[in-house]
Amino acid sequence: MRQIGTRLVFLLVFLLLISGESFAQTTGGKSGLNFLQLPSQAKSTALGSNHMTISGNDPALFLQNPALLDSSKQDQVSLNLMPYLADTKFLNLAYGNKIKSTSGTWAVGLQYLNYGTITETDASGNVVGEFRAADYGLSAGYGQTVGAFTLGGSVKFVGSSIESYHVYGMSFDWGGVFKHPNQDLTIGFVVKNLGFLKQNFTGANTPILPLDLRTGITFKPKYMPIRFSGTIHHLNRFDMVYNDPSLFFTYDINGTRIPRKVGVAEKLARHLSIGAELLLDKNFKILLGYDHLKRQELRLYNAGGLAGFSFGAWLRVKQFEISYGRAQYTPGFGSSSLSIAMNLKKGD
Repeated sequence: MRQIGTRLVFLLVFLLLISGESFAQTTGGKSGLNFLQLPSQAKSTALGSNHMTISGNDPALFLQNPALLDSSKQDQVSLNLMPYLADTKFLNLAYGNKIKSTSGTWAVGLQYLNYGTITETDASGNVVGEFRAADYGLSAGYGQTVGAFTLGGSVKFVGSSIESYHVYGMSFDWGGVFKHPNQDLTIGFVVKNLGFLKQNFTGANTPILPLDLRTGITFKPKYMPIRFSGTIHHLNRFDMVYNDPSLFFTYDINGTRIPRKVGVAEKLARHLSIGAELLLDKNFKILLGYDHLKRQELRLYNAGGLAGFSFGAWLRVKQFEISYGRAQYTPGFGSSSLSIAMNLKKGD
């Protein structure tokens, strides 16, 4: 036990050193590789995208929080398909397994966002060919459990390519969760997308990674067939409001146009995602979610509607777990996600 505890302390100190270097980097400019913010599997999509304390056997959960790498991910493999905006397609693959004779679990994962084939033109608009564009990430993670606590970290090689132009770099996630030994209660935190990016071209500023600090809770009241999740995301950035002055404005007493003011309560609310799992059967769940930031960002175009809301379902059939999630953006338009996780252990 003392040896395991020493390993956990060493891992925590190492990750803190990495995070300290990354926080020292400039925070100006706009982030790149925002596919790293997309949910890694359908259950996350259905519950509101940002949760990092939800339970399950799907090893792709480590892409949400590497501290979710516990013994439930033993010899599990998963595939997630998400037809995203326009004709883009987002793919996730993950595999996790427990390390024998220890309380540690490791996993590897692939994230790939394909933008398809794009027509190439010259300065006059003449078609001269075609090129492809894609974002990608290759991850490896490790989590170790001592009692009710699990700490985890992951390293990711990430990149983006458009024709012959490339952005690439390294990204690190680390987090921790506490699972109550007697109650259905999980509390956790995660620091996502620490690291750096480089590019093979000049004339433009290198983008920064979409840093995101999250904390959250998942719990089930004792006599209710519902499990709730709540997550506060982007703790590193208080003001998440995009206040377009050409659309959101008022006038002062002199008739001068001034940008609309957004109150502190609204700014706080834009960090919140909530979700609920309706536990209809041990092998079947209905999933519901809400993300206030998406709601506010998209409400202009659909005057409310279902923007920010999401839903889905989870089904287990023998060693297979099938999840479906849909996040709504505007009337008749959203993105769907389908995940299949399988237990590879024989006889299970």
